Amino acid sequence: MESNFYLIGVGGQGVIRLGQIIADYGLKKGDKVKFFKEVGMAQRGGPVHCEVRIGNLFGSRIPPLSSDIIVVMELSEGLKSLEFIKPGGTVILNRKRIYPIDMMAHPEKYPQDEEIIKLFKEAKAKIIWIDAGKIARETGLPIAENIVLLGALSFISSFDKILVINILKKHIPRELDENMAAFYAGYETVEGMDK
Repeated sequence: MESNFYLIGVGGQGVIRLGQIIADYGLKKGDKVKFFKEVGMAQRGGPVHCEVRIGNLFGSRIPPLSSDIIVVMELSEGLKSLEFIKPGGTVILNRKRIYPIDMMAHPEKYPQDEEIIKLFKEAKAKIIWIDAGKIARETGLPIAENIVLLGALSFISSFDKILVINILKKHIPRELDENMAAFYAGYETVEGMDK
């Protein structure tokens, strides 16, 4: 299996933790794993992205037009990932908007859903919309948006659910029942779309 995962959002959303879980999954499956993260001003809500490459791949950075799955945790940040999606790849778009400080006074400048859809369609990507925030709140753990998205990604990538849950237990031992509920809710949401 050779897979490229590009994850993007802002500080505090759990982008890096999501990447670490995916990377750990690849290692537990016995594959080679490359991991790259870029956090910048993440602690101040700045952009964060990470790249996970699983399989016999060269280099830790994903080349343009080579990402199998992109997980967009914050919509406007997702536009920075356009050059990485490979034609026919999947983009999981979380319906989360976090307005940068310079846009708070002019929220009308924030990209509209139609613009985002148009750009990803032009890149020939399959688009999956998911409201991870709403799903996480319903499972009782509002901060578990990244785990909801892990569930969605796990279904799309045909990950071994039991193995992912065991890795999740290692990475996030606190509030385990809620995190597992968030994972299953994300998994089942996308599974339901696939029918």
